[in-house]
Amino acid sequence: MKLSTHRALDALAAEYVIGTLRGFARRRFERAIVSEPLVATRVAYWQNRMNLKPSGAGAVQPSASVWKRIERDLNLRALTPPWYSRVTLLRTWALAASFALVLVVGAQWVRFNDPIQELSAVATLAGDDAAVRGTTVAALLSKDGKRLALRAERAVVADAARSYELWLLPEGGGAPISLAVLGSLDAEFALPKSHVGRIGRGAKLAVSVEPAGGSKTGAPTGPVILVGAVS
Repeated sequence: MKLSTHRALDALAAEYVIGTLRGFARRRFERAIVSEPLVATRVAYWQNRMNLKPSGAGAVQPSASVWKRIERDLNLRALTPPWYSRVTLLRTWALAASFALVLVVGAQWVRFNDPIQELSAVATLAGDDAAVRGTTVAALLSKDGKRLALRAERAVVADAARSYELWLLPEGGGAPISLAVLGSLDAEFALPKSHVGRIGRGAKLAVSVEPAGGSKTGAPTGPVILVGAVS
C-alpha cells in the first residue's frame, strides 16, 4: 500500500519531522519520501509549519581524559556493581527490550496494514484564485466511501471571518451538495451518511469561500477557488 493514500499520512509525516517515528516505520517512511511525491510534500509542509530546520551543530564526544576526570570526581567506580550482580539485570533488560520490540513492530504492522485506514486519490483540485494559485489539493476517499481527506501542497488556512466549504457537483448537473465546512484545506472527515457513495466518476468537487461557519443558503455564495473532476 502506498503511504500517499494512507489515512494517517499527516500524522506519520508529523511524527517523522519531530523524530518520534523510528525503526522499521521510519525507514519505510523515508523510502516513501523518495518514491512518492505527495509524502515528500507533506513532510515539507510539517517542517515549515513546525519551523524545524536541520541543526548545524553535531554531537560532541568527550575525550578519554575528560571521561576519566568525571569518573574520578564523581567517584563513579564506587557506584558500579560487580559484574556477577549485573547478569540477572542484563537478562531481564534483554527480555523486556525484546518484548517491547515485538509490541512496536506489531503496532506498526497494524498501523500500515489496517485496510480501514486506506485512502485512494479520487480527484485533484486546482484554481486560479490568488489564495491557492500554484497549489493543488488532492482529494482521497476511503475504500468504504465513508471518509474523505484533503491534502494541500502547502498550508491554506481561512481567516477568522471566513470558512472554506467543500461541495459535490453531481454528474449531469443539479444543485451543489455541501460535504463539509473547513478552516483549512488540509482535513479529513466522515461524510454525511446520505452522501456516502455519491462521489463517483463524472462528478466534481469544488471549494468555495464562505462566511465563518459556511454558507447560510445551502448553496455556494462566495468565489469558487478550487475545482476538480472525480476520476
